[in-house]
Amino acid sequence: MTDFKKICAFSDKWLKKFSDKEPKLFDLMDGSMADDCLGLGFSLESGHEFIRKYGQASGKLANLKEIIEDINEINLLGSVIFLKWRYFNHWSYDQSEILKEDNINWFILALSHLERLAAKNEFLFKGEIKSIILKSDAMVFGLGPEEGQVFSQDIYLDIKGRVSIKSYKYTRQVGAKNNVEKRDFKIGIRETFKIFYELKKYFESKYDPFELMIMDVGSWDAVIENTAGEKYTFNGPLIKNYHKNLDYLSTLIRTLLGRRDLFVFNGDAKTDRIKKIAIDYSRTTEDPINYFLYYLEPFKMVYEYKESLVIDRKEDTIEHIKIIGEGRKISQKFEVEGLIDNILEDFEEDLFKEVKGNPDDAVDIPGDIRKYKITIDYEKKPQLIIEGDFDKRGLPKDFSDFAARLQDSINLCNFEEILNPRFYKKVRRLKYQYIYCSLTFGSSKKTYYYRTEDDNIEEGDLVIVPVGSDNHEAEALVVKVEYYNKEDVPFPLNKTKFIIEKYDD
Repeated sequence: MTDFKKICAFSDKWLKKFSDKEPKLFDLMDGSMADDCLGLGFSLESGHEFIRKYGQASGKLANLKEIIEDINEINLLGSVIFLKWRYFNHWSYDQSEILKEDNINWFILALSHLERLAAKNEFLFKGEIKSIILKSDAMVFGLGPEEGQVFSQDIYLDIKGRVSIKSYKYTRQVGAKNNVEKRDFKIGIRETFKIFYELKKYFESKYDPFELMIMDVGSWDAVIENTAGEKYTFNGPLIKNYHKNLDYLSTLIRTLLGRRDLFVFNGDAKTDRIKKIAIDYSRTTEDPINYFLYYLEPFKMVYEYKESLVIDRKEDTIEHIKIIGEGRKISQKFEVEGLIDNILEDFEEDLFKEVKGNPDDAVDIPGDIRKYKITIDYEKKPQLIIEGDFDKRGLPKDFSDFAARLQDSINLCNFEEILNPRFYKKVRRLKYQYIYCSLTFGSSKKTYYYRTEDDNIEEGDLVIVPVGSDNHEAEALVVKVEYYNKEDVPFPLNKTKFIIEKYDD
């Protein structure tokens, strides 16, 4: 097993010799280099393997600088250091060439990276996770939290699924006793293993202990114990979108623990929820009538069009109303369990926070005025009202993302069969008839006949079919389904291949 501490000591020892203000040839040619390398498992053959992988040019300083961050094989890097040193010590006509600035700096760069890799691996987690204690502190210097606001959390999870969460609330009262909220519960073994699997994957290979700490943000500290009783300590900044792996881990833990309010690794806790959103839209259009009637002044016809959307979390409904002039009102209501939670899961408290607005020199469109008003009710916070011009600058920055999510959700619910010719023109097959499907492959418009006995296959379905002389499986799109009597089939029954099954993603 690789001894990372010894590799760190080796790197440090030789870095000091190569980094001396005036390196001495006697020190650099010290035969203990060979003993050290062999003792650590480095070999000349592995050094040649490094050259084969990264190229002969990697022996030059300029080329090593270009690839150094991509090198993560400790044994290969240590071995190429051994190989290059061996060249000067054993094969070079002039050993003093090692004292040239580029050669000195090559060794310094290679040894420094070797030490970094070894030190990193020394800190990385090893084994199987038994438990984790994660402390997340959202307190930021200079920005005091509000009274009663949660500023710190401790999460404990062990291999048996036992969970303990402590939330610390800020208070200005000295000696207050009710500023800590604790909850103990259990989660399933499958959920526990999923969390531990993802934690292990990150902390055994992707965690960087030398990453610079970001100031003026919160922080997290984790202690992970393995099944052998060894404890590993990790820390980092409590900030969103800093590491996609930690963002994913944070979302996973919140989801499987059923706590959206947890800071975890990125501080993106959801402490409040939207109860209702009302979006009102209006368009006023003026159409000038350019004629004179009994010498009267010309006038303008004014048309008004209005829409409103009400998204109600408690009722789990979306209501859409259109008003087109007087006496013409169209409304529809969608009521689907869990629909609103699905729409709002990526938005919540941050929704519609940023509105750029139109500059003073933005040109109005004559006779066309479009306005909006958005009203958001929260469970805890005061109501938020936003008004402005209904255009890209006037609307909130994230309106397009929200609108797309809402449209997708409504489309999933909007199945209208009563007026759909696909249903009211469908003819039922007779018992003695055969089903022939016309299929297309990829972007080709050419169709091929296949048979089936599955009456559930319809136009628009994707299916798996045998193709070619070897009958390998391929995906195809059903563009037409037809029924034929035996004497009318478009392709011989014994020569028409059968659809294997519907394609199931």
